[in-house]
Amino acid sequence: MAVTQTTADKAGWTLIAQKDVGGFYYSTLGSIRVYTGSGAPTHVAPIGSWCIDKVAPTIYVNTDGSTTWEKWGSQS
Repeated sequence: MAVTQTTADKAGWTLIAQKDVGGFYYSTLGSIRVYTGSGAPTHVAPIGSWCIDKVAPTIYVNTDGSTTWEKWGSQS
């Protein structure tokens, strides 16, 4: 499978946190958002976004561009 990229995918990390419409702060890596916090996420985010639970620690990935988040890999 060939990888294709849009202009947004070619962008690097943002250095200043931005705030989404739900009030959650994030940084971007290309066209995905990277959130941090505590607990499992349930908020709306673009598909492919990451949320890092700093307490567990667990990484979640948004799988539908809405409110569905799944654990990334086999984390304990």
